[in-house]
Amino acid sequence: MTHDLTAAFALDALDPEESSEFERHLAGCPRCEDELEPMQFVAAALAFAGELPRPRPSLRLRVLDVGAPVIPLHRRMRAPMLAAAAIATLWLGLAAVLHPWQGGTRASATVAGGVLIVHRLPPPPAGKSYEAWVVDGGRVEPAGLLHGSVLPLTRRVPEDATVLVSIEPVGGSRRPTGPVVLKAKTA
Repeated sequence: MTHDLTAAFALDALDPEESSEFERHLAGCPRCEDELEPMQFVAAALAFAGELPRPRPSLRLRVLDVGAPVIPLHRRMRAPMLAAAAIATLWLGLAAVLHPWQGGTRASATVAGGVLIVHRLPPPPAGKSYEAWVVDGGRVEPAGLLHGSVLPLTRRVPEDATVLVSIEPVGGSRRPTGPVVLKAKTA
């Protein structure tokens, strides 16, 4: 049953208990780990795709009239599936030119289409958080706090720039103060 939760986990559609259970399972299941990575790319692409056109009222009524219970998602996705698939394909191509850096205990990071995706990064120490930084031409700019494994970066990542992840106080810092735990360099 846990193997079937991979897609829902990638879409952040599990409740907290299911998510914790899947994370424990993921730590020891290479199959789910391999399946999760491309799904996370697609999930990230969904977050940046355009708005869906409004469905015809008759379609809405047909969908709501099936008699099945409605299960609310934690977050509503606002993207057309075809556009998301096209963007995901583009991002996978971009990921091929980006070089992830292995750091720490098997943790890794990839930057694709303005999204930072981390793998196997343990929770931050108590009272700390992970913060991403874009380093370009000697300038270091904050790019967002990492909660989970996917972070849409708040800063554009130019070619030949580097994205760092450091351990910072909860809420972040104005500049990196803690140790760098991950690094991804764009090609």
